[in-house]
Amino acid sequence: MKRYGLTLAIFIFLSLTYYCYLVTINRNEVTKTKLYAAGDSVVYSNTEYLKDVRRSNDGNMAFEVPLSEIMEREKKFGPLKSLQIPKQEREKEYSDRDNLPQNPDSKEISQYPERTPNSHNHKSTNNDSPQTLGINFNGVSLSGTNPSGYYPPDVMGEVGPAQYIIHVNGRIVSFSKSTGLVDGAINTTTNNFFAGIMTNSPGTYTTDPRIRYDRLTKKWYLLMIDVPQPLANRVLLAVSPDSIITSSTVFRFFFYQQSKAFLDYPTLGLDANALYIGGNLYDLSTDEFVNSNALVIKKSSIQGTGPMVITDLGGLIINNSGPFTPQGVDNPDPNATEGYFIGVDKGSFGTLMIRRVLNPGGTPSLSPNIPVTVPTTSKPLKVPHLGNTGGENGRLDALDDKLFMAQMRNGSIWTVHNIGVNSSGTTSNPTRNGSRWYQVSNLNSTPALIQSGTVFDNSTNAANYWLPTIATSGQGHSAMVYCIAGANTRINMGSVGRLSSDALGTMQTPFTITNNTSFAYNPPADPGTAGSRRWGDYSCIRVDPNDDMTFWAIHQWCNGENNYGVYVAELKAPPPATPYEISPPNVSIGSNISVNLIGKSINGSGFFDPGSGFTNHLKVAIDGVIVNSVSYINDTTINLNVNTEGAVRNSTRLVTVTNPDGQISSASIFKIVPSGTPDKFVLWQNYPNPFNPTTKIDFDLPENANVSIKIYDISGKQVAEVLNENKQAGYYSYPFIANGLSSGLYFYSIKAVTENGTIYISVKKMMLIK
Repeated sequence: MKRYGLTLAIFIFLSLTYYCYLVTINRNEVTKTKLYAAGDSVVYSNTEYLKDVRRSNDGNMAFEVPLSEIMEREKKFGPLKSLQIPKQEREKEYSDRDNLPQNPDSKEISQYPERTPNSHNHKSTNNDSPQTLGINFNGVSLSGTNPSGYYPPDVMGEVGPAQYIIHVNGRIVSFSKSTGLVDGAINTTTNNFFAGIMTNSPGTYTTDPRIRYDRLTKKWYLLMIDVPQPLANRVLLAVSPDSIITSSTVFRFFFYQQSKAFLDYPTLGLDANALYIGGNLYDLSTDEFVNSNALVIKKSSIQGTGPMVITDLGGLIINNSGPFTPQGVDNPDPNATEGYFIGVDKGSFGTLMIRRVLNPGGTPSLSPNIPVTVPTTSKPLKVPHLGNTGGENGRLDALDDKLFMAQMRNGSIWTVHNIGVNSSGTTSNPTRNGSRWYQVSNLNSTPALIQSGTVFDNSTNAANYWLPTIATSGQGHSAMVYCIAGANTRINMGSVGRLSSDALGTMQTPFTITNNTSFAYNPPADPGTAGSRRWGDYSCIRVDPNDDMTFWAIHQWCNGENNYGVYVAELKAPPPATPYEISPPNVSIGSNISVNLIGKSINGSGFFDPGSGFTNHLKVAIDGVIVNSVSYINDTTINLNVNTEGAVRNSTRLVTVTNPDGQISSASIFKIVPSGTPDKFVLWQNYPNPFNPTTKIDFDLPENANVSIKIYDISGKQVAEVLNENKQAGYYSYPFIANGLSSGLYFYSIKAVTENGTIYISVKKMMLIK
């Protein structure tokens, strides 16, 4: 009996101890969120799974964890349900950006170079976006399929050779790039994924996701921070062994321990030498902003088991000047020798601040602050949205004027942020939010603004464009993605783009990607505070590593009543240029010859090849002809080496051009002729026929002759002359462009008068359809 009583007493004691432990954790979770949530969702997952977690105590050495082990925990414990608490807003607490002085050299203009009265004449005449929508799908939601459970998700994703991986607060999930369907490789919570390297402290959770696929190392890099309470936090990093994530993948995990401050809003840039992690530091006791920070990880040091070589370059702000929320800059150039951080200036509007990173693959060091003057900027406004029932607190937060990601292309940095603007797109007396983008060049000498523009709604009941991200492809085309909402506008995801040939400072026509026409966003668990409701920290748009021309964008939208979705959209580049001409125009049977394929660009269409190091390349096929080699010259010219041995003569052969993204353009323009001199006069049928507005007229000339080719309408009136000159015997092809002519039936005739007086005349019909 005594033994039974002792056992009962021990059981009661242990039960009470465990209950007190849970109460303590819950009390800590509730009372400490304000101090450390600060821009990061407060979400406490079921911690039962932590009993099965192997932990690393050395962040510099690779901690190898099979993905199967991570997914087994997910399966064993089921969905790791979360207590959803809206994340507090460290960004809002930093109020100094409310009343910053304007750079006195900044002009109050909406685009640079400044618009002139006739500048609209230099814009593209295309009324559509240069990108078209390809595969698109909703990948994650607040609740439902692939739930995040976080307020907000902090949208991030990346495209690889075969997969698209969504990495948001509360969820990492992979999809087939070709179908948009979940591929089953990874689908787990972020807390479970990073569990082995998170701070071992009650209530710790992960936030602020970043992800990159690196074409040079053929690896994935996933980054987050943890939020321990009340401790300095860690930067968490996972590296894949190769380019395809499968159930047998073994990730290598590293972490960097902060010592005296909390690193918030980590950014991530990647180049041939290093990973560049920027962020803002906050005091552990007061939660006040301390400085911005830059970390550089030597990329070669994390390709194996370590040790990771990381350099903390310290505070970037000196005397109230320097990059606030510095963005590490992505650079796909395999020959890069310098790295970069860029941000808005801490002490003024109208200024970007750059820091060069010297010797990033060795012992990194920073340049002094390098200011770049841009058109006037401002802090964005809170965003109204149709269906809001929460008043001012129900508006959506646009954060501040920090930059959202930065990418380098051909010596230029492209970056973007949201600012408050008026109906002219400038910053005085702002009434809406616009998305301001920049191209900054001359980075090796004195960086300077090449162009900038503002995407905004100039109507009276304006929509807001906020949380934007921009990217530029190998073709030089650019695409931007953002959220759209307004007092009369539902919350959706949108995009806008520009061609490399468009006038500086301009974009083409914006379009909406998602289709929310009825849902409102008033989640009961997130009523909003301090004048707004959190919506997110950023978005992402990236260029496909296989073809260097397709964009993949991800952003947030309202996909159900009081629910948000995370939407992925493939944005396809313009198709190849239309094959128009072969030079020389006729190729003899039995030839092995180089020819130029000339294309016609329509609304940005063009040939493209990404160069070495990419999987996909430009291809050309010609019916009945062997194409030995394809050499990209420019967007309208390809050099081909062809072999016509054994080819059978035909008037024309179909030429098919396939760009690296798989889009096709074709036309029958390749003419094979017998070798030597024609044995008779022939006028061939024009091709294509019907046509609009260009066609080709071929003829064979057995003798030297004066040749005239004329065009007549159906009444017999001459409307054009294609040719009138002496020609040597041979095979000929001439274009006819029917500009100024209306649709209908036309006739074309040839008259050839030889040196001995022989006359050859022939007439054929052709149809113009406009």
